[in-house]
Amino acid sequence: MTPSSPTAPPAGAHPRVLLAAAAAAFGEDAVVDWCCRLVGERERPDDPDLRWLGGSEDWPGYWCRVWGCRGLLYVWPPGEAGRGRTVDVVGQALRDEHWRVREMGLKVARARVLADLTGTVARLREDPNARVRAAAERALVALAAVDGPAD
Repeated sequence: MTPSSPTAPPAGAHPRVLLAAAAAAFGEDAVVDWCCRLVGERERPDDPDLRWLGGSEDWPGYWCRVWGCRGLLYVWPPGEAGRGRTVDVVGQALRDEHWRVREMGLKVARARVLADLTGTVARLREDPNARVRAAAERALVALAAVDGPAD
């Protein structure tokens, strides 16, 4: 745990609980920024402990990107100000070399209804990984439901 971190998060808690606790401890904007930096592999020494996201330092490096992306399921910038940058980060996750990051990015695109990413999501229906392909199909269904029927 970094020196600037408040007490540790609730052990074994669901990510929704962990992220709510992190937002209360550090501020929602700071947690969104942290999650975005994790996806972009721009971690800082003063970042909170990964346990706030349900992770730990002893996992392979790509898991930080997965956890950062998963965090965006539960924290999101209010209004349009931070939305563009955050959508860009999710788009970056959709192009990640590791399938778990792409899969989590698709979950975020679906949950946050990121219609801006529809083209990238559609291309992932051809991903080499079956779980990514399935997540892409689910995301497209959700995005189509919001966009309405195609012409």
